[in-house]
Amino acid sequence: MSQVDQLELYLSSVPLVRIGANSLPSGHASGCLVDYGGKRLLLTVAHATGDNQRWALQVRFDQTLKRTQLVGLGIMNFLASGTLDASHLKRIDFSYVQVPSSTVAFRQEIEIPSNVIKTERTIKVHTPTFEESPDSADLYGFCGMVLPAQEEHFGASYVSGEFRIYENLTFLHRIDDKLVFKLPSDHPGHDQFEGCSGAPILNGAGIPIALVVGGCQETDEIYGLSLATYKVAIDIDVGLV
Repeated sequence: MSQVDQLELYLSSVPLVRIGANSLPSGHASGCLVDYGGKRLLLTVAHATGDNQRWALQVRFDQTLKRTQLVGLGIMNFLASGTLDASHLKRIDFSYVQVPSSTVAFRQEIEIPSNVIKTERTIKVHTPTFEESPDSADLYGFCGMVLPAQEEHFGASYVSGEFRIYENLTFLHRIDDKLVFKLPSDHPGHDQFEGCSGAPILNGAGIPIALVVGGCQETDEIYGLSLATYKVAIDIDVGLV
């Protein structure tokens, strides 16, 4: 079995924030940056970003300005499916948007309240083909910021969270556009994954093949939206078809 490196998992996802009242974060999710068809895209899930609110990519904390730099995502793309005889369309749990080709984000370790940046690494921009298929002989993993919290220190608001890596998942089977993976240990509870929605699930080669959309605590499973299923929609968006 091929196993993706922990550091690669750590740098695989970008944190997303919903901007609420007073320009403060009111929600959190994850996503990933990809270069495809000569364009840079931000991929995430619709059950997070489909609320018609202002969502932004969290770039980095600026130590000089003492502010977090954000890139607004603007109007996202959403998909729906249906048939000619269907009375309504079914919403697909996938959203994406083109971002400037210069868009990058950073994983930082910051000491609070001194605001000293202890470490800073560039988050990876992935280059998938959107044709990668899951393999039961492979091992998978993902990483996202969980347990978001907001604190006040000396008149400033600080948003913090814990980046958790989940590795050594195995692929079980597919249910429609969902890939089902087995955790190597007991499911810790859905609250422990809050903020991971939209994080890329990487195969052993470090390529994203799905986005985290949910799971089942009773069966210790994680569900991922298959990216290959919606390759045609992405191809249309970047102008390949």
